[in-house]
Amino acid sequence: MISVGIDVSKGKSTVCVMKPGGEVLEPPFEMLHTMEGILSLVRLIGSYTEEVRVVLEDTGHYHLPVVSLLVEKGIFVSTVNDLRMKKYCSQDIRRAKTDRIDSIHIASYGLTYWNRLTPFLPPIDVYRELKLLARQYYQTVSILVKAKVNLSNLLDQ
Repeated sequence: MISVGIDVSKGKSTVCVMKPGGEVLEPPFEMLHTMEGILSLVRLIGSYTEEVRVVLEDTGHYHLPVVSLLVEKGIFVSTVNDLRMKKYCSQDIRRAKTDRIDSIHIASYGLTYWNRLTPFLPPIDVYRELKLLARQYYQTVSILVKAKVNLSNLLDQ
């Protein structure tokens, strides 16, 4: 079993590939959120003969391009709540926090909770609908604020 830990940031991710016992197959490296970067990760994962599971923190929307392409390619992906990951990492004595260390912790989490990892189910329709509703809400609030400012200006005159 091989765990791929991905620490997702805006526009790039840090990836670490690990086997049980703390054996690091691929030391942490950066991957850009481009089609070429994600496909190179897919090729790396496909090169292993053992079962591979990708684990990453649920970071709002930054992880969606990576997750959607990996799921589309048939790779097992599990997203972990960031609070759960923080609790897991707090067990360590050292409190260092870098992207490289985080990717190692995430890969280690994948190995520790291998049997409890749940596959990612993309909420694409819900996400699109929420995005549309959020835009409409912000536009409505913007119009309301402009109207209040206009009213205030008229009252001052």
